[in-house]
Amino acid sequence: MHFSRTARSIVLYSTALTCCSAFARTPFPKRSIVKPTSTSALNTQKRANQRTNYNRASWQNSSSSTSIMSSTASSFGTLVPKEETNVPAFLKAHPEYNGKNVTIGILDTGCDVGAIGLQSLPGAGGTKIVDVHDCTGCNDVDVSVATAKWVDGEEGSGKGWWEVEGLSGRTLKLNPDWNIGAFPAAAADEKDDEEKDEKETQETKDTEDTKTVKVRLGIKRAYELYPSKTVLNRVKSERSKQFQSAQRVHAASLRAKLEAFTQKNTGDLTPALLKQKQDWEYQLELLELGEDKMKEWADPGPLYDCIVYYDAESNEYRGIVDTSETGDLTTTPSLAPFGKAQESGTFGIVDQLNYALQIYDEGTVLSIVTDAGAHGSHVAGIAAAHHPGNELDNGVAPGAKVVSLKIGDTRLGSMETMPGLYRALLMAIKLKLDVINLSYADNVHEVNRGKFTELANEMVLKHGITFVAGAANNGPALTTVGAPGGTCEHILSIAAHVSKDMMETLYSMKEEKDAEGATFTWSSVGPAMDGANGIDLTAPGGAVTCVPTWTLQRCMLMNGTSMSSPHAAGCVALLISACKANDIPINTVRIRKALEATATNLDNLNNLQQGRGMINVPAAWDYLLKNKDDINQDVLYKVTVGASPSPLRGVYLRQAHETSHKQSVAITVAPQFGYDDLGDDDQQQKRVEFEQRITLKSDATYVDVPEKLALMNNGRTFKIEIDPTNLPPGLHTTLIMGYPYSEDGSTNGAPLFVMPITIAKPLPQTSTTNTIMELGNLNFEQPNQIHRHFLTPPESATYADIFIEDTSSDTNDKDATPRLFTLHTVQLLPSTPHRDNEKQRSLNLYPKQMTTTSIPIIGGVTLELCLARGWSTLQTPNAVNVKVVWGGVQPLPATIAIQSGQAGSTPVRLYNGLDSDVTLNPSAKLTKWKTALRPKSIGNVLPLGERDVLPSHNARIYQLITEYEYSPDKDDILKEYKLTPRVPSLNQYLYESQFFAQMVHVYDDSKKLLGVTDAFPSGITIPANSGKLTLRLQIRHEDPQALEKLNQQVLWVERTIGDVSLSIHNSHMSMVANVGTFTKRLLKRDKSTAAFVSTPTQESLGKIKGLKCGDILEGTVSYEAATSGALGGAGTRPGGYPISYVVGPTTLEKKKDESKTKDAKDERTDVQKLEEAVLKLQVDTLEKLIPSSSTTNSTKVKEEDEKFTKLYDSIWVGNEKHLPLLMIQLKKQDVETLRDDRLEQVIQASNNVLSEIDENKLALYYGGTFHDKEDAESAKERKEMDEMKGQLAEALGRKARALADIENKFLSNTTTIIDSEEKKEEHKKTTTNLTKATDIDTFDDIVKHMRNWVDIDANLKFSVLTLERERRANHPGHVLKLLNKLLEKNGEDTKGGICHISKSDIYKRRTTVLEELNYDH
Repeated sequence: MHFSRTARSIVLYSTALTCCSAFARTPFPKRSIVKPTSTSALNTQKRANQRTNYNRASWQNSSSSTSIMSSTASSFGTLVPKEETNVPAFLKAHPEYNGKNVTIGILDTGCDVGAIGLQSLPGAGGTKIVDVHDCTGCNDVDVSVATAKWVDGEEGSGKGWWEVEGLSGRTLKLNPDWNIGAFPAAAADEKDDEEKDEKETQETKDTEDTKTVKVRLGIKRAYELYPSKTVLNRVKSERSKQFQSAQRVHAASLRAKLEAFTQKNTGDLTPALLKQKQDWEYQLELLELGEDKMKEWADPGPLYDCIVYYDAESNEYRGIVDTSETGDLTTTPSLAPFGKAQESGTFGIVDQLNYALQIYDEGTVLSIVTDAGAHGSHVAGIAAAHHPGNELDNGVAPGAKVVSLKIGDTRLGSMETMPGLYRALLMAIKLKLDVINLSYADNVHEVNRGKFTELANEMVLKHGITFVAGAANNGPALTTVGAPGGTCEHILSIAAHVSKDMMETLYSMKEEKDAEGATFTWSSVGPAMDGANGIDLTAPGGAVTCVPTWTLQRCMLMNGTSMSSPHAAGCVALLISACKANDIPINTVRIRKALEATATNLDNLNNLQQGRGMINVPAAWDYLLKNKDDINQDVLYKVTVGASPSPLRGVYLRQAHETSHKQSVAITVAPQFGYDDLGDDDQQQKRVEFEQRITLKSDATYVDVPEKLALMNNGRTFKIEIDPTNLPPGLHTTLIMGYPYSEDGSTNGAPLFVMPITIAKPLPQTSTTNTIMELGNLNFEQPNQIHRHFLTPPESATYADIFIEDTSSDTNDKDATPRLFTLHTVQLLPSTPHRDNEKQRSLNLYPKQMTTTSIPIIGGVTLELCLARGWSTLQTPNAVNVKVVWGGVQPLPATIAIQSGQAGSTPVRLYNGLDSDVTLNPSAKLTKWKTALRPKSIGNVLPLGERDVLPSHNARIYQLITEYEYSPDKDDILKEYKLTPRVPSLNQYLYESQFFAQMVHVYDDSKKLLGVTDAFPSGITIPANSGKLTLRLQIRHEDPQALEKLNQQVLWVERTIGDVSLSIHNSHMSMVANVGTFTKRLLKRDKSTAAFVSTPTQESLGKIKGLKCGDILEGTVSYEAATSGALGGAGTRPGGYPISYVVGPTTLEKKKDESKTKDAKDERTDVQKLEEAVLKLQVDTLEKLIPSSSTTNSTKVKEEDEKFTKLYDSIWVGNEKHLPLLMIQLKKQDVETLRDDRLEQVIQASNNVLSEIDENKLALYYGGTFHDKEDAESAKERKEMDEMKGQLAEALGRKARALADIENKFLSNTTTIIDSEEKKEEHKKTTTNLTKATDIDTFDDIVKHMRNWVDIDANLKFSVLTLERERRANHPGHVLKLLNKLLEKNGEDTKGGICHISKSDIYKRRTTVLEELNYDH
């Protein structure tokens, strides 16, 4: 198993805190947090996110989760292979060198502190996992200061507690035994908003006798912590059962009410009774939800309050997560950062997810550490698991301690991110680890470059930490090693091997006498793109060992270079343990030399597959012991090919022109002493004194090397000659080795350095235009047998069809078992990851079966065609016949970019340079829509915290954050869609990136996190009604000036669209006239033709809602006619060629032929016109000064209010009866940020408007006046009456709402439904004499009166009144039904009305009603 982005899957979590209360009240039983007093007391549950894609990984469960400790274990065989590296022999001879005094860092998904096998060290050695850190920051919780007050318990009890309101709204009762002290000065100086709050300060003065303490509060959704869909679905399923059970109870009660009601009321129902029945039916709809409706009530999961405080006794920060969701923490112990005392907790019985805490940046960041998948625990188990009483299944180094450094981001399905990677290296340096393991890999554009490589080199050479990584699972073709293991020079890259014993014990394969061990078929192969070997060593690549408790099993089978890498790390730990016990100098250079010099060469593998061979621990220890006093063992020899600035690390000849003639190559060898610290006097003296006489050797006849090299500091260059001209086609590898010079010419010792030479010689071309290449019969007699062919495609070929046919002999006809093969093709281009030009396909070939694979190719560039028999295929030997057919026409240009209005300005020239004719039938379509976004404002560059300080000169990493807004079309807001944020200049670069981070967070209009993308962006699902999106781009670098240059970085938003077809024509004229299209035709050999691609039609563009000028539509174009038939191949280049279209200005719409009513005659004088125009301008200006409802800054609101009042007073004089002016005053008084203190002013302003409107006149007009639409005077009158009617309805509505708020203030319980005649009478009394302006005195009277002018039930702009009316009538079902209707558009229907009800307000109102109905499940 090895992590790869080849088939990457991202599962995203939201961080909404506003959610359906129906799920928020009944938590699962929780296990209390434990504070272990011994190793055995460690919490044994922890779980993490398994949403990862393992590249060709066998994700197999063990057949039983029962104990693996049995009396027959020894005869069964070990589940953690170790014989292959001679570990048992080493431990038998040196049991005390079992990893003791060594700490291994596991850079992975995180390790479960409760996993079986990761609990203890041998003997009384203590805890296995000594520290855990989430380096990704995905579960960071920002905590802010709040004041907790002391509350005395019951009189005489002598008990009390600290109490504070949590961010969830719960009252938190804190354990009185916590030694809560004042935060240190550094933290107190942050000047948190809560500490500056004037109200709180005044309250403190008013209650001098009340004891208070400062704590920090945060909040976290549990679903954001879960590492796996398995766990998420398990928890959701259990919660759903509880929810549905409670639903059924309430539904039964309601149905009983309805039955009793029906029996009692047998006749015609009065309106009141009918409405009561309807209300119960509405409630029943809510309780008996179907599957389609359940999504609207999606379970938000548990919501945990988080607390951080400073322990005055231990002088450390401590934290707590309220997993009970009750707020009662009076008996709950707090947790110290895990490294202090290895304290941990478990979230719940159902999830079985363990967690630990870390606290950073002076107590302002609480990190809840969980794992993001089972992978990390498994890796740790291979390296260092300890099973008391069952040593056979221990890890390689059972005595080693483990530090978990989580780099797999839970938000990204456990994929690694640069923040996780670099923070892990920094933490490894800080904690002074001995060896670290990384079982992740990725393709890169440039090898041995980037910020990560620079930091890794410093960690290895300066701080002496050995770095081991998997080679990746991208084989079997050449140059498929991944970064960083196979590309960074100071990291040990490990291939994955499967032995005969592993086949039998781990994979339950039948015993085969002739079976040989080999690397797994998918194990990546060297060389690296710069010629370095790519693979350093080989180790077993599979095991059954530890997994987190959330998997609900104790162990699991996994395989991959993810497994071989920790095996090697365990071997390194054994050697370091032995060195420490014997006071032998320890550094990565010595360890590497010992391992490489003593590795066991595997005869059936070449150096690109196995490196120097299988690790041999006893031999490596003997080497270290023998050379312990040799100071030359500390010297690293850096070998490069060619000149700066881009020297290579080996010779790699692959193209036809490279292998067709003799070459002279310059090789430079330079000694390296540590990290090149020129300020170290000892190192400088070593440089001055260094001299090494070297014998150069090569066992290849086609390589000519000089015999001697006298080497001093600063290096020497020598030349070699390589003559591949007489080599047969195929793969040829050799090494140039430099040995210490000996007078007798012997080279018995280990080489000082090696430099690889790889020659992949292509088959000769019989013709540059030939379309068929026969590779003939290929015989396969062993598992994992590989046939490699290097082919040079014709220059004009654009695709290839590969035909593979099983040609087993007749003697094998009785064997109908399919044979598993892997077909892997790769072309290499400069600065291009191999993933961009590869095809990998698994084939299950039955006898006599033929299969065809079509691949896109680049003409003239060497193509490796690698066909490998599966490693587990042990059936009868067989043979296959392979044939390659080149095809395609060569387009010029290959990439088409069309701007609006420029269709056909550059025709596409199609050339057939092959021997056979090609049938043309071009087609093009656009499938993606990209919009460019500029930042809302120039981004801020700020320094990061304590986890982001580089070791060199304490350089701090800085972060640039820029925000963008994306507003989808109004139709899109109502439905779910996918969106991919892209930053093309940064994307696709991770390990080789020159920046320390690039991430995009996407939020909806409620600031709910919808998803996260990183260097490899994938689509984020945007739920319906998400509104305007906010996108936050984060970029990190140690140089703030480098970030400043990106503070206006453009971000692209990409969406998929329905196919937009483009017509293709055979001439410019036919394209312009849109007459006919390119007809299917035959293009003869050595002939060319032209094609003209048109722009999209306006009709097709009109279907893309929200499309605007400057947007880009992207898709593909193909030219050949696709063939049909199972064996005919694709007939066209798979994937086609890229095409894009830049959208132009909006098309003018045709004017509708509508007759317009002639304006009425204006009889006003010029002076009147001017006066009314000035008044209108003043009123319009005044309206703009109304304070915004969204403004929360009280000072700003006050300033805006004063400006409005000053201008209003100046306009009002002389215009006291001007209705538009009176309406503006009413709207200003009724602004949400002001109205609570001005309800009587709102009523007065409403009365001012109402007093100027003659309702009788309006009634007479609408009751009997005929409206002639064609008559100008009639149309003018109608417009005036409609405006007055709207002003009347709005004034009545605002007055009604203000009255309701005043009335509710007089009620003793304002949230209780008015459900009795007594309460209604009390309510009536409290509202008497509130207003005398009209005969309408109460809210109910006004709402009834409004029916004359507006249907408030149908007009959602008056929804606030409908909700209040139904609440007072004790109709909660009607309230819920209306709220759900408003939620369909997030409350947008209420905008422009008397009160905008936002989405969050809808949720709050709905929660209140549900609680009042006791629907608290």
